[in-house]
Amino acid sequence: LDGIGQRVNEITDMNAQIATAVEQQGAVSEDINRSINNIRDAADTNVQTGQNNLQSAKSVAQLTSALSELAKQFWEKRG
Repeated sequence: LDGIGQRVNEITDMNAQIATAVEQQGAVSEDINRSINNIRDAADTNVQTGQNNLQSAKSVAQLTSALSELAKQFWEKRG
């Protein structure tokens, strides 16, 4: 009977260790999930910033072209 009681105690200890390990793994999984969400948010921000930069570059190109045309007309009238 003493042997059975000892085994029950060992199993109880193992169950406690397993429960602790599962709890720790859950916490790590939550940390990983938060990190992945942060990375996704940063990537979304980068995509939006890239799109904004592209639109700005297109606008600058159009303005440069218009300014170049105006400068050409100005020099033609002076010359």
